[in-house]
Amino acid sequence: MYKNFNKIDGTHPWRKVSAEGYLDYPVRYRAGGRVLFFNFPLAKEMGLISKNHPTRMNPKLEEAILKTFSIQILNEHDWMTKKRFPLDGYEDRLYMATRYLQVQHASKQGKTSGDGRSIWNGYIKHRSKTYDISSRGTGNTILSPGAQDVNKPIATGDESYGYSSGLADLDEMLAGAVMSEIFYRRGVPTERCLTVIDYKDKTSIGVRTAPNLIRPAHFFRYLKSAELEELKKAYDYFIKRQESNNAMNLPVEGKARYFKSLEYLTETYAKLVALMEEEYIFNWLAWDGDNLLASGAILDYGSIRQFAAKHNKYRYDDVDRYSTCLTEQRREARYLIQTFVQVVDYITSGEKKNIKEFEQSKYCQLFDQHFKEEIQRRMLWRMGFNSQQTKILMDNHQQKVEAFRKALNYFEEIKTSEGEKAVADGIDHPPIFLVRRILRDLPDFLLKHRQARVWPIMPAEEFCEIMAASYVDKEDLALTPTREEKAFEFQRLYQDLIYSVSRKHWVTLKSVAKRAAVTNYANRSTGDGLTWIVMEIINSRERMDRQQIQEVLNRFIESQVLLPGKWRPITANEMKGPSLKARQLRKMQETLETYNELI
Repeated sequence: MYKNFNKIDGTHPWRKVSAEGYLDYPVRYRAGGRVLFFNFPLAKEMGLISKNHPTRMNPKLEEAILKTFSIQILNEHDWMTKKRFPLDGYEDRLYMATRYLQVQHASKQGKTSGDGRSIWNGYIKHRSKTYDISSRGTGNTILSPGAQDVNKPIATGDESYGYSSGLADLDEMLAGAVMSEIFYRRGVPTERCLTVIDYKDKTSIGVRTAPNLIRPAHFFRYLKSAELEELKKAYDYFIKRQESNNAMNLPVEGKARYFKSLEYLTETYAKLVALMEEEYIFNWLAWDGDNLLASGAILDYGSIRQFAAKHNKYRYDDVDRYSTCLTEQRREARYLIQTFVQVVDYITSGEKKNIKEFEQSKYCQLFDQHFKEEIQRRMLWRMGFNSQQTKILMDNHQQKVEAFRKALNYFEEIKTSEGEKAVADGIDHPPIFLVRRILRDLPDFLLKHRQARVWPIMPAEEFCEIMAASYVDKEDLALTPTREEKAFEFQRLYQDLIYSVSRKHWVTLKSVAKRAAVTNYANRSTGDGLTWIVMEIINSRERMDRQQIQEVLNRFIESQVLLPGKWRPITANEMKGPSLKARQLRKMQETLETYNELI
């Protein structure tokens, strides 16, 4: 019944790309694990379980999952210090840890960096799609930052050197599983989590999958070290996989094949970072191309956050450096495209040119164009316009759309007088206004106060109070002449957009109001909110059976898929009663209300 799990045994075609692109590790079975979360819809897509399989764990399915994924590598430290290893049926298997660039490593050529606590379990083909599969928390490899810092193998579980234990905390893996599935169902390009295995010491193994888990950093390392043949093989592997998964449609051969791939990547990256900026999704992008998939999708939820507002002054503190911020993601993604252009030029010309020569390439200019269009489109969607209305505005009223975006950005950018402050994992300078609130409440106000020939105007003071975060003071909320003028300008431009869609502007406004109530839902999950929700689940896991945990997590995911027509909010009836499930749903809702303004 679960025979396809047996195909996931460490074999992977990346091994044929470069003998220097990975390190192999033998493994042993890690006893004592239990499956805390399993992504049934994803498993069905991958052909690991049948389409009609019930959304319920059973002993045989759990056995198949644990046999496949509950493993720990025998690393260099193990070989140096142990004389005997258990015979458990895994003796002939090898799992690779891949090499790629990482900004936190002293070496900037990717020879000593890569999968520090991960292995590639393999891949699986189902119907017309191939899925890569890897696991985090399977042991410390020699590619970890800690092992490189001390220049010696480190035992798995040793946390003395930072980023060196090789293990994964349960809360990190579970939060990543939940957030990635929410993003995926909202239409955000992302990796997904297949399963989370829980151990008694609160460590875990998280299994990630995507149709292509290769990062830009995997082949950028060959660019940095000027290894043309290896670079070409790696890039050819990447685009061939994209073709086989029907993600790219490229010429069969020749230089045109590479240039066409650049067009795809340019558009994909521009749209991804526009989405992330407009939806307040923080992802630490950098020159190394480590923190996202080469296909243009989110990767590694340890550094992903969903903000309630435009916290574009938040920076993650990574011990020896601060991260880029929300609005710098565009710059970093553009630089990655610039690097892709350098890659393709090197492959097609045989000469490695300076990266600066490609700063104004046509692909970088195309990136700017796609970004502008996508951020406008995402703004209109967030406002509540449907796809047809958005097309009308984008095709015929570009100036009005851009003018409104500038008015909206004015309020998004205003920060508290308190200034920069420390937060749990970095620094932040909080915004005063939560613009989603006015996008949700303004259409309702207009419909309530409408008159036959007069468009209602909300008083500027009320306009600002609706958006104001609870943590701001009177000084922050002072109604200056400029702020008052901007409040009226915002409303005038909003009216222009409604009128531009159709002569039946009240009908348009009703549609917009209904959709905006979903896209700007007050209790959307933030990074802080999700952290506490996951901790509550972990603390309750001994009182709840796993089916209840699975049902609660599934229900929470569904309630955060904020798509008009598909949204399934948690209802009052579901939260009634003394059952553990109802209590958990109530607690989740309370947590969202508590943290719905934060990072």
